Amino acid sequence: MQINFKGTNYELPVEISDLARRKVEGLTKYLGKGKENARAYVDLGKETDAHQNGKIWRADINFDVEGDRFYAKAIEDSIEKAIDKSVSELASELQTARKRQQSLVKKGGGVIKDLMRRGLSV
Repeated sequence: MQINFKGTNYELPVEISDLARRKVEGLTKYLGKGKENARAYVDLGKETDAHQNGKIWRADINFDVEGDRFYAKAIEDSIEKAIDKSVSELASELQTARKRQQSLVKKGGGVIKDLMRRGLSV
């Protein structure tokens, strides 16, 4: 998996990028075969330079895998919370997509089996 980092209105420390790398690499368990070709684009930073407290930290993650794009964004009061929230949102999207794909495969197999039972040709 290839992970690209970008800091917006924020100088990205090594500790934060390592934390984000570990969290994003944890998403590979939802990918199956496509984990080698997966790409993640992580944008971390402040919403604006004008604000000093409150929900000012932002984490955007674009995740490209096998032609599909998944996106998660979180705004929190600390960069760590924003990373955690966006990664969990992305994990939820990946789980939903995986379940959807599995159910489509099962439905397709059922249709083919039904056609074979009836003796119809495709």
